[in-house]
Amino acid sequence: MDDAAPPGHVPPIPNHRVEIRLTPSRGRGVFAREAIASGTVIEAAPVIILPAAQCSTLDRTIIHNYYFHWDGDPDGDGRGALGLGLVTMCNHSTRPCARVDRNYAQQTLDLTSTTPIEPGQEITIDYGCPLWFEPCE
Repeated sequence: MDDAAPPGHVPPIPNHRVEIRLTPSRGRGVFAREAIASGTVIEAAPVIILPAAQCSTLDRTIIHNYYFHWDGDPDGDGRGALGLGLVTMCNHSTRPCARVDRNYAQQTLDLTSTTPIEPGQEITIDYGCPLWFEPCE
């Protein structure tokens, strides 16, 4: 039997490694349940591509806090991507332990560890944009 995924199929990344927790200072966040090696794809979150013409409207809603720039001018016009997974729950840090890569071919936002992550550690990313809140490290 051939185990190769059919074209266009994105196999799920098991996310038994992580969980959502509530913290007093940062609200919800993603935390490691087990050790995660550097370079591990923690999640490949499918996305809903948001048309560029609709992004300015979404910027006036709560969705602004949860969608990612997808393509076009990084500091201006371009489409957005709403991740349908845990990646949208990652908090910002100036010393992140993970990054988000746009996987255009699979239409996913790939959350990848950039350092070893210990059990219980929060998985953070650098939002890479002007912040609309006061960060707490």
